[in-house]
Amino acid sequence: MDEILSQQEIDELISQATSKIQEEEAQPEVVAYDFKRPHRFSKERVRALQRIHEQFARELSGMVSAKVRSRVDLGVASIEQLTFGEFIRSVPNPSVIILCTMRPLEGSLIMQLSPDISFFLYDRLCGGPGISLGRTRELTDIELAVLTTQFFEPMAVSFENAWSEIVDMSVTLESIESNPQFLQIMTERETVVLISLALGIGSTRDLINICLSYSALEPVLKQLTALRLFDSLRRRAEPEDIQMLRSQVRGTPITLDVELGSTIVTVADLLELQVGDVISLDRKRYENLEVQVGDLAKFLASPGKLGDKLGIVITAVRPMERNEANE
Repeated sequence: MDEILSQQEIDELISQATSKIQEEEAQPEVVAYDFKRPHRFSKERVRALQRIHEQFARELSGMVSAKVRSRVDLGVASIEQLTFGEFIRSVPNPSVIILCTMRPLEGSLIMQLSPDISFFLYDRLCGGPGISLGRTRELTDIELAVLTTQFFEPMAVSFENAWSEIVDMSVTLESIESNPQFLQIMTERETVVLISLALGIGSTRDLINICLSYSALEPVLKQLTALRLFDSLRRRAEPEDIQMLRSQVRGTPITLDVELGSTIVTVADLLELQVGDVISLDRKRYENLEVQVGDLAKFLASPGKLGDKLGIVITAVRPMERNEANE
């Protein structure tokens, strides 16, 4: 027969278990830190980078969609901190690597695409259906020239616009490489941030990688906070701003149209019209006229004359129908 514990033994077991749990909770959580890969970008700055490049993706997707005449889905897939050496080893050879300067910031901006998506864009830009290479090869000078003027340079402008809230930079395309081993622009241990954008055009899916070094972004790291970036958007409108907006809206010119009436005539009657002929309309002389503000019938009025000019007298505000109010 199994031994039955006494109440005192049960209380001692519970006490020991409780004290052990309390000791484990009191110990601080140990987080591993890799000194070879220091995390220099805080979570707040990473979120700011994500918002900046989401704006970049929205503008770039609209530009690409207009050029390739197809819907383009582009968004931030991931943001990672790593060393420049790790980034170089992760880039396949051959690739399409665009090297740009970011004045007044020091350092370089690296944008990397695969040859497959580059040739797909080239084929669409030249009016083709977007045929894949079928094999990996470097792009020719003609293909790179078309992509540079039609895609790479507009992409640099979109990048400038996305960063305009942080710094007024000028992005200039310096060179295009195919072998990542030729990128000797910083040491292998330099910390970089890699922003990967997921690109989708029809059934084609690929990534656009953007590499920025910590040293290049260091002068503007203080501005890379969500608080400062969106402070102007969250700021309450001042009474002076509201008054200025109202005055600008009140001074905006608008066009009013008044329709006296309508009728239907045949082409034969239209061709036989002569000077002095009278066309009867479908509206009585005493009926109100509709005054159009844009596409909306806003007022009711009666025709009149002021001096030697024709005019109307507003008699009522036309009630809007529900579907017009929703518009």
